Amino acid sequence: MTDAQPPTDFFRANDLTRTVERYMTPEESSRVYDAFLLAAQAHEGVKRKSGEPYITHPLEVARILAEMHLDADAVCAALLHDVIEDTEYTYADIERQFGTVVANLVEGVTKLESAHFLDKAAASKASFQKFMQAMSADFRVVIIKLADRLHNLRTLSHQKPASRRRICKETLDIYIPLAHRMGMNSLRRELQALVFEHLYPWRYCVLKAELERYLVSVKSLAEEVVDTVTKSLGAALANPLVFIPDKNLYRIYDSMKNGESFDEDKELIELRVLVGTVDECYRALGILHATYRPRPGKFQDFIATPKSYGYQALQTVIVPSGQRQVAVKIQTRPMYQTALFGITAQWRYPGQNSGQRSLFTQEALKRWQEQVRDLGSKAGNAAEFYDDIQADLYRTEIYAFTPKGDMKEFPRGATPIDFAFAIHTEVGLHCTGAKIDGKEVPLRTRIPDTATVEILTDDKAVPQPSWLNYAVTGRARATIRNWLRQQTQADQLDLGKRLLDKALHDRHSSLARISPAAMNEFLSLSNYPTSDDLYLAIAHNDQCSRLTAQRLISMEGNSTNSFLIAADNETPLVIKGTSGLAIHFQTCCYPLPQEAILATLNAKNGLEVHRDGCSVLHTQVDPADILSVMWAEQQSDEKCFLAGIQTHAHNVVGVLHHITQLMHELDVNIEAVNTSGDRRVKETNWVLWVRDLAHLEDIIHQVERVPSILKVKRLDAADKNKPNSLYD
Repeated sequence: MTDAQPPTDFFRANDLTRTVERYMTPEESSRVYDAFLLAAQAHEGVKRKSGEPYITHPLEVARILAEMHLDADAVCAALLHDVIEDTEYTYADIERQFGTVVANLVEGVTKLESAHFLDKAAASKASFQKFMQAMSADFRVVIIKLADRLHNLRTLSHQKPASRRRICKETLDIYIPLAHRMGMNSLRRELQALVFEHLYPWRYCVLKAELERYLVSVKSLAEEVVDTVTKSLGAALANPLVFIPDKNLYRIYDSMKNGESFDEDKELIELRVLVGTVDECYRALGILHATYRPRPGKFQDFIATPKSYGYQALQTVIVPSGQRQVAVKIQTRPMYQTALFGITAQWRYPGQNSGQRSLFTQEALKRWQEQVRDLGSKAGNAAEFYDDIQADLYRTEIYAFTPKGDMKEFPRGATPIDFAFAIHTEVGLHCTGAKIDGKEVPLRTRIPDTATVEILTDDKAVPQPSWLNYAVTGRARATIRNWLRQQTQADQLDLGKRLLDKALHDRHSSLARISPAAMNEFLSLSNYPTSDDLYLAIAHNDQCSRLTAQRLISMEGNSTNSFLIAADNETPLVIKGTSGLAIHFQTCCYPLPQEAILATLNAKNGLEVHRDGCSVLHTQVDPADILSVMWAEQQSDEKCFLAGIQTHAHNVVGVLHHITQLMHELDVNIEAVNTSGDRRVKETNWVLWVRDLAHLEDIIHQVERVPSILKVKRLDAADKNKPNSLYD
């Protein structure tokens, strides 16, 4: 390739040039301009869907990074981030002119070609693994990728509707959690707002108008609280800053997904208090609680126990006399800057973030990079890596403590298995049980927020394949799978046999007491040629040891028909390890493929399958009788399952017709419909035949677009107790 020549539209770089010249040396600014020249030449003649020259996109990505005051290498890479992927320029061309660091950054954000994979999904997951592995070496790869996605969302209106939905969903699944993990909350909030606006424009406008009305209604109270707090703090502290931050519209919408409408009376006024030192944070808290009555149980200290990505603040809720509640966050100015900009705060505010504050954030980032490398080394393929990383990217929602008081962060739904591996790999590998707040619980128990968890271990214990059914974090799942892969076939045979024998012992039996006739009958029904094949299936988590034990004991008791046997023409296998057994999916919760499930074995109905969180299952069944089961990996496209949705719509002529017509267009069969409500709003329960969870989510998305629909949600067990419901 020849050296880049000045393009005809070089003036487009003026804004970027002025920005970088404010904080870069002349030599660094010159490198940035040279990168612009090469990018402009590489993309010359190419247009975006908006009709603008393509160079406007890398320029805007680079400008976003320049506003963060990122270094010259990162800004150069931002300008060149699409060059390898979309033009004839190569890694070697960039390395020759801008060095190895810039070339590696550009290579890190370059997607793999789809032609080398079976489908787009496989290519996307492989590209994600490549990108995250590059991040583990240089975290600036993530920042470039986030800036790239931010500008794409800012210009998303020029894309087709299907592309907009795909990009928005990908942003919700990957990029918003990434921004949160980097602590870049200012950028995260803009991503959320743009996704909300493009995915649900009507809802966005309605909720925005509701929020604006709410802000007007509380304006006088908010100003009074700000004035009172400012005066109280000003009498004791130097230069406190008190203000009302902007509300996060997407967070409000996200909290309304369970069907609740925006309630002005329940919405909290938010207040920020910025002071000079950590000591002043605690003094400000005391002054605040002396000025207004605090709400009990709402105080949290994230200064003493910072969140994993570096967030620190004192959080409390105060109640002005007889009026609305006010949520308050108290921080030093560097803490506030870190809360907004995360790791990039060290460049934006080098003087204020050069001490312990910056070191803590960098250490948190290093730990995450090490975790990504660890998951990459244990993953069997790109799909496993994608699932494990995605599990750990979701927002932390619960905090749990070791008996010594050390805090651990987990996604909601985490179990003691996740807790054990979070402490140490060896603790997880030899875990035998757990106590939550002093009470011994099954390992599949979900950890409640703020619980104290004690892990019980035994040096002779080893991981069980069934742990994969309820481990949530990527670290736990990857370590368990990696350990299972490393076992020899002889080890696996022995493990499967021991697991089955233990399950039989728990039911006052043993392998030695199971007759050859009962074992052969079970092997025949389950399509296993030999008992060794059964043991291997148990070791591979393809067969539930507890389910197998129950069926063997039943057969040994000469009650072969005590568990319902599937007919010869039964549909293809949908639950692992249930060949020859009738399966019933329970209508209290309508379980679907792709979601966590549990089951019980019933003498009359066979295997009764529930969703993991089904309240009916957990209130009516002894925990010892609950089986952890999994969906078979391959589901037949022809197999359908019952699922329920609930719609709330304005009571206007034709709304039910619109929905039934939509179901016809989507080729979805309606099993049952039940409507209730008043003269203004109708609540309708629909039972539909769907393929899996993704199919149901797509149907819900389509129904949400029907005129006069106010909200749509999935039916759950709680709806069973409502009057005039489908179950009456």
